[in-house]
Parts: sequence; structure tokens; C-alpha cells
Amino acid sequence: MSNIFEHGYALVIGVDANQIARLTLPAVAKDVQAVYDVLIHPQRCAYNPDNVKFLKGEESTRENIMEALYWLQEKVKGDGEATAVLYYSGHGMEDKATGQYYLIPYDIKELSRVRTYAIRAEDFAAEISAIGARRMLAVLDCCHAAGMDVKDVAETAVESTAFPLELPETKDIPDLGIEPGGKAVSDLADGEGRAILNSSTGSQSSYVRTDGAMSLFTYHLIEALTGHAPHRDDASVVYVTDVMSWVTHKVKQSAKEQGRDQTPVMRTSGVFPVAMLIGGQGVAKGMGDTPPDPLAVLPQSGPTVTFNQENQTVYGHQANIAGNAQIGQIGDNITLGENAEYVRGNKTVHGDVVHGDKVGGDKFGGDKISVGSVSGSQNMAIGSGAQMDVRIQHGPSLDELTPLFAPLLQQVAQENTTAVSQVRALQEEVARGEEADDDKMANLIYDIAEAAPTVVETIVNLFSNAIVAKAAGRATSFILKRIRQ
Repeated sequence: MSNIFEHGYALVIGVDANQIARLTLPAVAKDVQAVYDVLIHPQRCAYNPDNVKFLKGEESTRENIMEALYWLQEKVKGDGEATAVLYYSGHGMEDKATGQYYLIPYDIKELSRVRTYAIRAEDFAAEISAIGARRMLAVLDCCHAAGMDVKDVAETAVESTAFPLELPETKDIPDLGIEPGGKAVSDLADGEGRAILNSSTGSQSSYVRTDGAMSLFTYHLIEALTGHAPHRDDASVVYVTDVMSWVTHKVKQSAKEQGRDQTPVMRTSGVFPVAMLIGGQGVAKGMGDTPPDPLAVLPQSGPTVTFNQENQTVYGHQANIAGNAQIGQIGDNITLGENAEYVRGNKTVHGDVVHGDKVGGDKFGGDKISVGSVSGSQNMAIGSGAQMDVRIQHGPSLDELTPLFAPLLQQVAQENTTAVSQVRALQEEVARGEEADDDKMANLIYDIAEAAPTVVETIVNLFSNAIVAKAAGRATSFILKRIRQ
């Protein structure tokens, strides 16, 4: 059973078609469709489809794009826990005469009049800043320049560049080593829990996979949203830091394998969930420990159970079903065999009345077991041959530790994404409390400090917290002193 990401809202925009034929981007159509499908799928990100707006093709006009931003602003109003995700893929270009950056919509008529028909970066960013969600992730893929393997532009009429990243209101976020030409998105990191992910830096291009299925950037983004990034075994949500670290590392690696140069730019002012992980089941339970391939066909969202009742007899009061009946989940269509009857209302079965999930009467097949008052217990199994799995929490809960580890996760994600998994592992070990492996924690702390030297004080401050300090033994205490020297 999947869980809906109740407070999630998303806007997916792809400008794949264009009235100027040479500006069409066929790969963008594949990208945005894949992102939309994963977001609303109940066994993937599990967003409510009513909370996700999707524009592509001829729909991606200047007016419709701006109206869609207004739609997202209205959607998050009144939801104090709202998480908003914006995914935009299309052409971006710089007006050499003015230095002004523009997004190119479907209905631009001629590039010489870009100031009239295109969308100014400042206007676009201002509307995103007006989205009053508590948490916001903006994913921008605007670097589809002309050339071999670059999102399919036929000619070099547009000198496409990355969306300019400027974050004057978030000076507390360290510079991530942006290459010359890569600035930052004005106002997008404003407020609590804001994150921006740009597909490349400066004048770099956004490349497609060698099989042409989708872009490198979107492929690895979907990987991150579906459990490929390192995470706890019992994780049920995808964190923004998981997305940032995985996409940044993997896109750069994949581009290098193609002999290309593409380095995504990320900035974040918080650590927060952006989606359910495999419908909230997590990878281990939902996929048997193997995350799904972004290119694989998505499973049917409503599983169907088929009952074959031919030649079966039901004694007592009964409802007869002719032929084979297929019964889906609540809300699904029910298909009955020929001459079958659709049963409505409450029915009596052997004298015991069933009302929804309430069972009246006391008839049981097999053993009847009476149980007195049971309190303070979890995961209880009663009955002949019953089994139970008892888990005792010895340390702090992960809910307690998540806000404590958030500053460390944020800093590590910004300095060295490869160490994010080690921070996660450290958090899991601390959660074991007094049963934590002291040597393992010491090694993890040392490795994190080596990979990201600027986080040393954050680590030391973390272990000064009484909740975290309970897990620290001699080895951990020694390493904490050593890394400060």
C-alpha cells in the first residue's frame, strides 16, 4: 500500500516544441513526461495528481507558463507544511546587447524580438519567490545548446546558457565552486527550506544519453527520486540532499564517460523531504533492495486481484458470481462476469454482520482466543501458529536525530557530496544509542572530516548534544579531539 505525499505540489514545464522550427527540443518531451509520470505514480514519488500541473508542447506559451506559476502560488496557500517542486526544461539565452537572460517559450515568433516574446529571468524568478511553500525545490535545465548529442537543436541560432544563479539573500550558503559564467537564481533560495539545482554551469550544455532515451541530467534526477542515492534501509522519503548529491556526482561522471563536460550546480538552505520513496514503502520493501531503472516501464498504479469462482459452491446466504470476477482497489472499476450481480449494502454471512471494517458476532473458524487488556505494546501477534517481530529501540529515534543532523548534512552536501552517505551511516549508528559500534562511529567521523574539512566544528557541536553524546565511546571521543587539532 503506497502513501500519498500529502503536502506535495509540483509544476512540470517542458518547452520541447517551438514556432521557430529549429528551436524544437525532442529530448525535452521525453524528459518532462518521465518526470511527471514518476512524480504522480503512487509507487514512486506519490504526489496527488490534482496537485501537479504539467505543460509541454504547444501548451508551453509565455502566458501559460506564467499562469502555471500563479497556479502553484495559489495551491500552496493555506498549507503550512507545503513542499513545492518546479521542474523547467527548455531553451535559455542571453541577450548580448543588454546582458539580460531570457527563457524561450513555445510562442516566440522571432529571436530578434526576444525582449517582447520571451520570459525575463527576473520575472520568472520573482514569481517563484512568490510561491509561499515552506519548502521549495527548483530544478532548471535551460542549457540546450546546438551540437552533437545536445538536446537536439538543429542549428546554432541560439547561444544557450544556464539559468543565471544569484543568491544575494542567502549569503550563509557557501559558494560551491561555480565556474566562470555560472551565477545564481535571484530570490529562489529565499526563506526556509529553499533549494536550487541547475543542470550545468556557465555555458556548458545539457547532454543526452547515448541511447537518446532522455538527458543525462533527468535520468540521474529520476534515479535520485527513486532510491538510487544512498539512504537508510528504513527510509520512506527522499531528501533534497539525496537528490542534490546524487545528481551532481552522477551527471558529471556520466558526461565524462561520453567525453563531455557537464557539472550541475546546487544550492540549498535546508534539508527536507521532496517525495515519497517508492510510494513510502522504501526500496527494501517496495523493490526488494533493487531501485528501479528510470527507463523501465512503470508498474500499473492499481493492482488487480482475479478470483476464479467457477464450479465453487458457497453455503448459506450467498452472492453468486458468474464466470471470473476482477476486483480492484477502492475507487477502481469492478468487472463482473456475464450474468453476475453487483452487490451493494451490508450482507449477512453465516449470521455474523460485516460493516466495512467492523465485524459483529463471535464466530471463528479454528481456535477462538480471548485476550485481556494489553497496553504499551507494538507488533503483537496472537493465535495458533502466529509469529511476531519485536524491535526494541535502545537509542534516540530517527525523528529526534534528523533535525540534529540536518546542519551537518547540509554542509557536507555542499562541500563534498560523496560524504553524504557517511553522514547517513553515522546517524543510523547514533540511533542505536548505547549499542552503537564505537569504532565504526569513530571511523565515519574521521572519514567525513577528511572529505569535508570545514564541517569539523559542526561535528564536534553535534556530539556536544546530550542525545547524540550518549552513543559516543572512547574511540569516538578520541577522534573528536583529534580532528579539532
